[in-house]
Amino acid sequence: MTRITSRVALLLVLGAAAALSSACQPATLPGPDSPLTVLGSLDAAPGEVVEARIVLQRGKHVVETIVPVHRNEFQGTIQVPVGEWELTVYLLDGEGKVHFQSKPQTTQITYGSGTMVELVLRPAASTVHITIDLDNYIFQDLAQRARIYFNDQLYEVVRPTGQAPFTAVLEISPGSYEFKIELYTETFHIGNRLAPGIWRVIHIGEREEVFLNWAPETEELHIAGRVETLLPAPTGVVISGDGDQVQISWDPVDQWNVQGYVVLAQSNPLERFELLTPAPTASTTYVHLLDPEKPSSAIKYVVAAVSNRGLVGYYSPPQVWYP
Repeated sequence: MTRITSRVALLLVLGAAAALSSACQPATLPGPDSPLTVLGSLDAAPGEVVEARIVLQRGKHVVETIVPVHRNEFQGTIQVPVGEWELTVYLLDGEGKVHFQSKPQTTQITYGSGTMVELVLRPAASTVHITIDLDNYIFQDLAQRARIYFNDQLYEVVRPTGQAPFTAVLEISPGSYEFKIELYTETFHIGNRLAPGIWRVIHIGEREEVFLNWAPETEELHIAGRVETLLPAPTGVVISGDGDQVQISWDPVDQWNVQGYVVLAQSNPLERFELLTPAPTASTTYVHLLDPEKPSSAIKYVVAAVSNRGLVGYYSPPQVWYP
């Protein structure tokens, strides 16, 4: 069998008793409990792995066998009923420590036919201990649940009580991962999420114990304020004009924090006042150009001062202009 780096070729044969027997022996029909034969080879350091554990699982039913690895090759046969099974292979050293494992793969054992399956064996998973540190978190008593992401792999952890340690122990395959944790309150509903989580890159080595201490991301919020009262209404408002122009003038407001003034007009008592000055004007006069095609019987005008921080003050008493 051709060897390929970090891969194991697995031959799954239904009714393989005849195939493994001498060619001169008579063929026999497979029964409902047909044998499953697994053949494989692996490029690895000689003597590093000495046995292969082949595991088939369907629901709560598990069938497994351990076969020796000789010169990085192994072969095993399991008597297994037909149907769909989940196949996993582990390669162990002399101390029973897993060095490589395949990702669980669904395998269909079909009556009267063989199946060829190729599995990829990866370095064995590492144990990752995660501690969620909430000591300085403002919602530490509300955080009851956590979602832990390693790329697309999602793990959900529930905290027993509000004061209990928030920990998780996970088996994660070696590699580089995009990692984040999201905190929730009593359910994993989006409305109960306390923080969206920040993605970061972490590296998990081969066959090691990793201890991660994670704390929610927080930033300082500096709040400063001052009390600002409304500016008084302008006085001395005078309305004059004829034709299509109306001039509004007023006395300046004697305050240090006046940015400018706004002028508003109302030509229909059923509608709100219209702002004539989109930006505050520093002048104390304003000319309103009327639309000659839309004559009005009367127009009310008010003026207000605007502070340096954009706060509009009190309106002046309405002044009415008649054409």
